[in-house]
Amino acid sequence: MRWLPRYVLALLALLCLSSPSFGQSKLGNEQLDQMLAPIALYPDALLSQVLMASTYPDDVVAVAAWSKQHTDLSGDAAVNAVQNQPWDPSVMSLAAFPSVVDMMGRQPDWVRSLGDAFLDQPEDVMDSVQRLRLQAQKAGSLASNTQQKVTTSADSGSTVISIAPASPSVVYVPTYNPTTVYGTWPYPTYPPAYYPPPPGSVFASALVSGLAFGTGIAIADSLWGGFDWDDRDVDIDVNRYNNINVNKRLDVNRNNVKWNHDPSHRGNTPYRGADTRQRFETQRVDSQRRQAGGRAGTASGQGGGQQARREHAQAVARQHSAAGPAARGGGSSVRPPSARTGAGTHSATANRSASRGSAQAAAVTRSKADNRDNALRGVNGPSHTRSVSANHGGQTRPAVHRENRRTAAPPRPHGGGRGAGQHTRGRR
Repeated sequence: MRWLPRYVLALLALLCLSSPSFGQSKLGNEQLDQMLAPIALYPDALLSQVLMASTYPDDVVAVAAWSKQHTDLSGDAAVNAVQNQPWDPSVMSLAAFPSVVDMMGRQPDWVRSLGDAFLDQPEDVMDSVQRLRLQAQKAGSLASNTQQKVTTSADSGSTVISIAPASPSVVYVPTYNPTTVYGTWPYPTYPPAYYPPPPGSVFASALVSGLAFGTGIAIADSLWGGFDWDDRDVDIDVNRYNNINVNKRLDVNRNNVKWNHDPSHRGNTPYRGADTRQRFETQRVDSQRRQAGGRAGTASGQGGGQQARREHAQAVARQHSAAGPAARGGGSSVRPPSARTGAGTHSATANRSASRGSAQAAAVTRSKADNRDNALRGVNGPSHTRSVSANHGGQTRPAVHRENRRTAAPPRPHGGGRGAGQHTRGRR
């Protein structure tokens, strides 16, 4: 039974680390420090991009899977290799650091909790980083060396500790045990999170205390994030960002801009905080609708033109049906234009001496034939094809005509025969 207290303590630690449910109050200092303990001693630029990337948990899972399949790539070469992936640029940048991606890929719940905390409480998260760094500095674990440069400054009475690579072109990811590096942990019921690599992993190390540094990662532009500790936000170095993110360049006139979360890369993961949901959920839905609209192409038509094309297709079908079999070559009740053109002088004199009623009847029949001819000239043209495809989905054109013939009515005749006669003479 000697194992029971240790088992219970581990269980309590997992329960304490779990993210609050929807609508629950914000995380306290003890929960934030517990969550950030494994990464608070990373260089500022790397830490900022871990926080940004954690707000896209689905993308993090994807880059972790990719990294396992490309163990030979790191640094700028790895980031260039994922440029065609649909991930957020902050996630792409992590491909440069396989050990970091490995740890995040093994702990998806922690990643999501970290991202929720950063979106809900960004200033509190940054304050937690500073508390932990100060603890590590007091414990003698955090200091400048050949791998990193640690600077301390005062800001409105508060101590700000910054960490940067000793060489801007080589980044070392520190490896440490959070249960020892911070000295005496101030929250016994909230022990620091610790996610060491499993035994046999290429990233495993036997650490007892302090920081260890593995092989440096050569970079030029992979790290483009950074902290503005005064304003408690994350900034983007636009020049470095654009140099590496060739497919998603930022079009701005200044070198440093404030980072903003892009909900279009959130996937289906819900937001935890009510305020965060209100800020980003509508943007995400709108983005998904725009993407769906782009995939749908132009089949849906353009604004009011859709209704106009529908009415045109219906009018064509009605006129085609009303023309009757004679117009399709099956009778002589409506003479084609070629038959009328050779009638001669005697036929013209007879027509002029006909009664007014007969003239009007002839004009009606000629109008029907001419209208049919004019309308059907465009049946196989682009406008008709767009009308059918836009308004009837996958329905074929013959099906459209069959549907309309069941309810079609003959078009109303023109008001007088003079106009029809003029139109007929013009065709000669």
